[in-house]
Amino acid sequence: MEKQKVDLLVVGGGPAGTPLAMGVARAGKRVLLVEDGPGLGGTCLFHGCIPSKIFRESGIVRRSAIRAIEFGITGMSGVPAVDWAAIQTRRHAILNSRAAGALSTVRQIPSLNVVFGRARFTGPRDVRIEGPGGVSEVSFDRAAIATGSVSNRLSVEGSDLPGVLSSERLIGIGYVPASMIVVGGGPIGIEMAQIFHMMGTEVTILEAMPSILAPVDRPLAVRLTESLSRGGIPIETGVTVERIGATPDGHRVWYRSGGKERTADARVVLTVVGRRPNVDNLGLENTGVVWDVHGIHVDKQLRTNDPNIYAFGDVVGQPMFAHWATAQAQALTQHLLNAKAEFPDPDHNSAVIFSHPEIGMVGLTEEAAKQKELKVGVAEYNFATDARAQISGEAEGMLRIIYRSEDQRVVGIHALVEGAADLMGEAALIVRNGIRLGDIAASIHPHPTLSESFAAAARGAMSRG
Repeated sequence: MEKQKVDLLVVGGGPAGTPLAMGVARAGKRVLLVEDGPGLGGTCLFHGCIPSKIFRESGIVRRSAIRAIEFGITGMSGVPAVDWAAIQTRRHAILNSRAAGALSTVRQIPSLNVVFGRARFTGPRDVRIEGPGGVSEVSFDRAAIATGSVSNRLSVEGSDLPGVLSSERLIGIGYVPASMIVVGGGPIGIEMAQIFHMMGTEVTILEAMPSILAPVDRPLAVRLTESLSRGGIPIETGVTVERIGATPDGHRVWYRSGGKERTADARVVLTVVGRRPNVDNLGLENTGVVWDVHGIHVDKQLRTNDPNIYAFGDVVGQPMFAHWATAQAQALTQHLLNAKAEFPDPDHNSAVIFSHPEIGMVGLTEEAAKQKELKVGVAEYNFATDARAQISGEAEGMLRIIYRSEDQRVVGIHALVEGAADLMGEAALIVRNGIRLGDIAASIHPHPTLSESFAAAARGAMSRG
């Protein structure tokens, strides 16, 4: 078997590995990109970010149809039915289109080769690839590992029953269940709970922590909890799930709360108890790479303990976001090409939880800023008074701008409102550049838009001195 030699081996064709492979190959380097999934795109495309938002969009449309009379639209009788097969068909069409587009793009780069299969390191500069096309041996000068993450398993009796699902398996479900218990009140759990609730599923959330959405700005998490409860999604926190059993109609969950054993029944149980770096069966023991349960160890330039092997994205641990992985890929591309590289700063990262209403966040929360011993102030804006929010019938939520007291430079922006996702672009620019409240207040925002909240919050804080 003839061994192929490449300048750069990239293991993982998701939002981390694909842009890195493309960037380095466009500079003329010989790059091999190995992907173990059905196409380029990773978990985000096939099992996470994109399919869940496709489902959410259908849920939002159904919700809007139910509320049509509030906007003066009559003549719609009954509750809109859900054609789940049609929604799944739409999901497949979008995913296939995006995967095909990505593959077409990379194949236009002459020095970039894509192989679908499983890569396993057999030495510090060698890898074995097994896939539909057979087995191949490859040697490399440098390698980059971007294999992402996988769902944690709930380690209790009954967690392997057929109707106890991970978020990945729920994406492929063939029907809308009448009822669902969601074990885990993190971002994925909250999103899935609301998506299926909008489809007509009766949902209950069980969370081990004292509150849902632990990393989120506390006042906004509290408001969302209240909104979920008002909307008909009960939440129990401080819960310890003890076991899961089958019933004639689905499943029963035994859990302990407040010192008492309780039960809850549902057709299906969704378990979303975090994600862990995907390092299994990579053959890392045959390299100088060091890893643990939190992920592969890397330095500030994403280099592992083996100076010629890099790792980035979910496989190195938190934060686990597709856009964060892509930002790392862009910096690492420059680094590998010996150009000036600015690696992303976690304190400037942005994220959106596609709850309803959405939560958008950039930079530090008030609590995180204080943990860093920063003296901060908070500028707030209530979206109940916002013209655009009132017009859309979504007048609920709050904007919180965290700024340093000494110079009024912004270190964090957090919003709870339907449409928060689209506010985070401006928020990211503000936090990344440490813009002052005065500059935000002086910026002219179009009316009526949610973006006016930035200037209004800044002016309010400045008027208080």
